[in-house]
Amino acid sequence: MNATEPIKDLADVSWASDLIVERLSASGDTTGIPYYHYRWKKKWLADYVAWPQTSEEVAALQTYATKHGIPIIPRGGGTCYYGSASPTRGGIVIDTKRMDKIIEVNKNELWVHVQAGAVWEILDNQLAKQGFNLPVAPQSRVASTLAGWLAIGGKAGIGTPKYGSMIDNVVEMEVVRPDGTIETISGDEMSVFFGTSGITGVVISMKQKIIPTPESTEGLMFSFQNLEKALDALTRLSKTKIQPIYLRVTDLEYEWRIQGGLPPDTTGLFFVVVTYRGTAEDVAESLKTARGIFEVASGIEMLQSYYLKNWEDRDIVEMKLKLEVPTLSMQNFWIPLSHIEPLVRKMYKIASSYKINSCFYLVLGSAAMARFCVFAPSDHRHWMHFMSGKAMLHRLVKMMYRQGGELYTLGLQNTVYIKKYQSEDYKRFKDLRKKWDPKGIMNPDKLTNCIMSYTRMNLMFTMNGTFRRLQVTLRRGKNILPIPVAYQEGHV
Repeated sequence: MNATEPIKDLADVSWASDLIVERLSASGDTTGIPYYHYRWKKKWLADYVAWPQTSEEVAALQTYATKHGIPIIPRGGGTCYYGSASPTRGGIVIDTKRMDKIIEVNKNELWVHVQAGAVWEILDNQLAKQGFNLPVAPQSRVASTLAGWLAIGGKAGIGTPKYGSMIDNVVEMEVVRPDGTIETISGDEMSVFFGTSGITGVVISMKQKIIPTPESTEGLMFSFQNLEKALDALTRLSKTKIQPIYLRVTDLEYEWRIQGGLPPDTTGLFFVVVTYRGTAEDVAESLKTARGIFEVASGIEMLQSYYLKNWEDRDIVEMKLKLEVPTLSMQNFWIPLSHIEPLVRKMYKIASSYKINSCFYLVLGSAAMARFCVFAPSDHRHWMHFMSGKAMLHRLVKMMYRQGGELYTLGLQNTVYIKKYQSEDYKRFKDLRKKWDPKGIMNPDKLTNCIMSYTRMNLMFTMNGTFRRLQVTLRRGKNILPIPVAYQEGHV
């Protein structure tokens, strides 16, 4: 069929497939959660996967799907952990990665017009050849797409403390509504596609801001024995005149797992990485200020080679942890900096009582807010250990809401929390779907429909936690993924 022809039968579309291997590949994400975790969904496997390359092809798909009431699931790089692009009622997964062409680079107005399926790292490398870079990017930029980070609400990543969230760096975008209408939007109109998991339509292309390649990019890494002092240094750095482009805190277990060990003389339990970008003079002054803040907080400077290793891994830091453990459960929060320490302490306390693994990293998003990610490394073959990690994350979510935070990524699994704790957002998502997608074909069960009740889930995790503590008391609960370094609540 030609791009402008209506679709009469998906079997005739050369850029769509119903092969089982394609459907399986496009129906999951990076969590590696076992099949039994999907069984509560209505239909977790896509019926078709399509790879359109133009807005007209997407419009034809949307028109066909609307006419026949077939679900449409937009998909970027598949790097999300929360089922944002996983089917729940079958349907057509629109894989956008073939829509990756640069349409125009405007060097005077400093924007690039690019298709929304472009991968962040590839696009940035292409721009660098012309003397420009993207000001912001997610920490999964090695594989995630522009529209993918937009859909989950990119507020904390590389560059965001200095240049703002992703939506602050988009000039305009071309979208396809669920009924197949193609339009260009800008300004406040774009907010309906920011953090809404594709329930309002498919983003085809966007004009993304760019910056001239900075003169200098340098940073430091310090270790701390004390969590409070590490967080104090982080807070002070977030308030400096020249903002870093990257400010991250990790704990010992996380750092050990992603790097496969630590330098022999390491004594710290918490690690802060800071990177600045700009003129050589500004970067040098910022590093001097940062080093002073770290030293006042009793931090110990780590070798520059180890900092560089962490900086080079910035694009794969989340996915690298997944490579180190059989099954990875996680939650990530958008929370004020001042409310993070109690959550970390609680995480260690629960993990100790459950005898399970836990670790975290935190990335600054703005002067007062951070993305705080908690991980429960496990192996789903050890059922109770795996479910206890999920129970710990559930308890931390409840505490996080009491601390004034909210969930950073929503997608499928977290919709139940939106309905329980974020009633205004839940109503807004319902209103958006009613206005933009009255037939409900766009990414069903994301943000607006809870398949599992909160009461049932809360009871399940409460019971699991009780049984796990009983196992530990009876010395039947074992930590199956130990590391050769022990710590609890900031003490070796």
